[in-house]
Amino acid sequence: MDFTVFAQQIANGLVNGMAYVLIATGLTLVFGVLRIVNFAHGEFYMLGAYITYFVGTLFGLDYIAAAAISAVVVAGLGVAANKLIFWPLRRDHEFTILLSSLGLALLIANGGELLFGADPKYVESPFADEVLEIGTVTLTQQRVLVFAAAVVALIAVYLFIRYSRFGKMMRATAQNPDGAALTGINIGLVHTYTFALACGLAALSGALVGPTVMIFPTIGNWAVLKGFIVVIMGGLGSVTGALFAGLLLGVIESLGGGYISLGFMEAIGYAMIIAVLLWRPNGLFSTARGLR
Repeated sequence: MDFTVFAQQIANGLVNGMAYVLIATGLTLVFGVLRIVNFAHGEFYMLGAYITYFVGTLFGLDYIAAAAISAVVVAGLGVAANKLIFWPLRRDHEFTILLSSLGLALLIANGGELLFGADPKYVESPFADEVLEIGTVTLTQQRVLVFAAAVVALIAVYLFIRYSRFGKMMRATAQNPDGAALTGINIGLVHTYTFALACGLAALSGALVGPTVMIFPTIGNWAVLKGFIVVIMGGLGSVTGALFAGLLLGVIESLGGGYISLGFMEAIGYAMIIAVLLWRPNGLFSTARGLR
């Protein structure tokens, strides 16, 4: 086995995996805290990529500023989605909420095709064509940025949930919503900020990955599938599980695509889900209830 090729595949897999982790962290936050399975999560990833593209193209802002604006705008859209759809349905059956999220996903995807057009677009970034060599590994600066920005974002999310006052409110709500409400915690505010954080992370992932791929209105389908693969593998509600499962999926996909077949690469995630569900039905790092 050529070590150079192997190291390159591992590096590619880690970068892809960190993008998956950003998507899945939002999904697992929404489920772990609010007990909502949000099928529209991938569409917020798509909106993040498109808003980055249009802010840079129409207003001439640099890529970093456009990505930051995109994350903030999509976080606001997540708040609106929660207020209009998920909060009013919070006491309804889980299946009703799931179908509502699926309907929202279809609405955003088709609305995106109407507004943005069906033609693929490319997010401009000054880092996309610059190559960085790390030993025997060669990566574009954009892919290094994906990994580094994801690491910083995840550390910030961990510190926020672990040590901030609002993070403690989120954890209390995840463990016992009724008990949290009795202690004076504003559950509606927790819902709002959790959705904002989750959608902002999805948008950040879309903005970071956008310059490495072509974007189109249905790209959210790919994103939500990858996110759910990671969440199911890691365990619903486990942020730690999302981190390790995302990196594992990225590396195994990269190795499978490099050494077996690119056509086989997409099937790897589903095969891993089957294996995990047979071995550990609750996921590799599952929690009985709440956010770890």
